[in-house]
Amino acid sequence: MEAPAIVFDYQAARREGDAAARRGLLDLAHRLLAEEGPQALTLRTLAQRANCSTKVVYTLFGGKNGLSEGLKVEGFALLRFTVERERRRHRDPLRALLPVMLSYRTFALGNRALFGVMFGNALPDHVPSDFSRQQARLALGALVEAVAQALAARGAGPADAYEAALRLWASIHGPVCLELEGITPFDRDGERLARLAVTDVLAGLGLAPPTA
Repeated sequence: MEAPAIVFDYQAARREGDAAARRGLLDLAHRLLAEEGPQALTLRTLAQRANCSTKVVYTLFGGKNGLSEGLKVEGFALLRFTVERERRRHRDPLRALLPVMLSYRTFALGNRALFGVMFGNALPDHVPSDFSRQQARLALGALVEAVAQALAARGAGPADAYEAALRLWASIHGPVCLELEGITPFDRDGERLARLAVTDVLAGLGLAPPTA
């Protein structure tokens, strides 16, 4: 049986330092998770694919939990970037909120493996740290900022931005999870449900964009 191709070579990357090696191992772990599932993400398999020893993975991550933590942190950083990038695409903060929330769905569908680590049970033995929870709050902070800008455009203060952002996050998370689990049968239905859920909450918050 032909051995799997090495997509990251630790021996080559280590010349660039621990940061580059850690980055490459995280990328490889993400690929293993996405392409072969959680059962493939073992330290032994990762080390074999990366042309290194399991001791290297322990040294850089402290073990399987540290590797899982790295993936979770990576996911929340990418989610934060996705939200901020979509927000910056729109001049009108009120009109930005719906596409910002729908970008959450785009992120989830495009990064199913990471999303499962962030919110699901993809790596059931992982014990989250305070640091990964902080990264989740930073991702929420990007949404809070978008909501605060929309409230300011309505002439309101930022006092309610946090609770409003939580309500919006909850409104999109449910439909996205239903779609990822295959409960909503078609992508079109998933997008429609997500759009309706967010629109309803925006209306309840008084943040629906003006009709043109």
